[in-house]
Amino acid sequence: MSGAERLVFQPDASLRLQRGINLIADAIRPTLGPIPRSIAFDLTDAEKPPELLDKGGLIARRITDLPDRDEDMGAMLLRGMLWQLYDELGDGTATAALLFQSIVNDGLRAIVAGADAIRLRGELNRQLELALSGLRQQKTAIEGRDELAQLAYCICHDRELAERLGEIFAFIGEYGQLDVRRGHRREIAHDYMRGMYWQRGAVSRAMLRGGKEADRMVMNDSAILLSDLDIESLDEVAPLFAALMGAGAKNLLLVGGKFSEPVINFILANKKPEQFRVVAVKTPGETPQHQHAHLTDMAVITGATPLYKAAGDTLRGMKTARLGSARQVWVERNLFGLVSDRDNQGELTEHLADLLEQLEYARDKDSEAFLRTRVGKILGGVAILRIGDGVPARMDARIALAKETAKSLRQALRDGVVPGGGAALWAIRDALRDQSADDSESRAARRILLEALEAPLRTICHNAGFDGATVAKLDGEPPGTGIDARSGEAVDMLSAGIVDVASVVEASLHKAVSSAALALTIDVLLHHATPPSSYNP
Repeated sequence: MSGAERLVFQPDASLRLQRGINLIADAIRPTLGPIPRSIAFDLTDAEKPPELLDKGGLIARRITDLPDRDEDMGAMLLRGMLWQLYDELGDGTATAALLFQSIVNDGLRAIVAGADAIRLRGELNRQLELALSGLRQQKTAIEGRDELAQLAYCICHDRELAERLGEIFAFIGEYGQLDVRRGHRREIAHDYMRGMYWQRGAVSRAMLRGGKEADRMVMNDSAILLSDLDIESLDEVAPLFAALMGAGAKNLLLVGGKFSEPVINFILANKKPEQFRVVAVKTPGETPQHQHAHLTDMAVITGATPLYKAAGDTLRGMKTARLGSARQVWVERNLFGLVSDRDNQGELTEHLADLLEQLEYARDKDSEAFLRTRVGKILGGVAILRIGDGVPARMDARIALAKETAKSLRQALRDGVVPGGGAALWAIRDALRDQSADDSESRAARRILLEALEAPLRTICHNAGFDGATVAKLDGEPPGTGIDARSGEAVDMLSAGIVDVASVVEASLHKAVSSAALALTIDVLLHHATPPSSYNP
């Protein structure tokens, strides 16, 4: 075959894929649970200490180019699924790795014993739907500061960070804005901001001088001009400034796509900013579509009529009636925000309903995230979390952890929670046992899935130092009962505050079972003589 180095057939194909899958899964296995063990990754820089990892997605990402190319194909099969899960949800990868590994190992044994791979895959996918239905029945809503803080602790295992995030999300809700920043002190601090803000700052730091705070300008009762125009000529802005001053305006926030140097210098040449101050910021958004969306949101908040390049709008002869207003405008080096002065609840409600409808039908991950951000600016609160630490590397790691935990809290507020510690998956087994099995593949699929659903809970107990006798305490206990990995006792997980985000567990189960079922049908491995190099899953 042209371009092919070699072909690998059964039984070698399955055995070597299996070894690669087990290598990845066994490397991730110690990280599951509230008492995880770390994986040391040897950096290429000999002067730096090894990187310590306890996130399954990151561990899988670090593993590339196994010496045996057959095993490497199996490892990359699992790695790709885990990285996709980590990229989408930021969690659930260790659980997914164990489910995948268990299904592949037991599935291959069933195939060797005579089961048909294609029919076994179909039965696994059929019983997956039953398992997902059983999981969804265990969902419960989460609310309140204490419950959110406990969930945050289950995710990040950092009590101080969890308490802060619990308080923040009790205030801002699912859609509210959270800005995680580097702090200037050793401890964690947070505060809340009024209004709505965007990721754009003053086009010149000099525009922020003269305020009460360094690098921050606050303007009360400000006029607002919204546009995506390239503002390049003094002849465009000078008449507007004169008209506003003649009308008694004190402040103007000028939003535009680009500002020429002469225009910026003209604004900075203002000798009497106490009488009339102008601060210019660039239009938020990296694409014209995003810019248009942000301007639309700001128009609802301020009452302004935006000017658009695509519509042929210009500042020449512009009527001041197109300007909006805000009770307060604040501008920093990288952010600006608005506090509305309008009594337009009906208009805001209608605009919010449109955004929520778009969100309901969004299928693209980036579009969904952008719409959620827009909804958050209108519906939720605004909070800033400042992470401080004396060691910069530790601070950066804690910032990343805070962002991942915040992502999971949003998902929990939206989708609910299920009993944690593997208890939700353990409870699904009863629903599977009640189903009849008419043929050998159906019976094999049920047995394989039942075994896989036990793996996360058993692994959590093992990582915490407990043996099989501890798991045996669950015999005869009602659904939702699990093992508290810190005490080794059987407890009601919801009452104990040991919970997992429902959508994360559901996605882990779905991806692991469907991907492993597909892997069982691989019969031949084909190696190209010159494979393309890539470190992306």
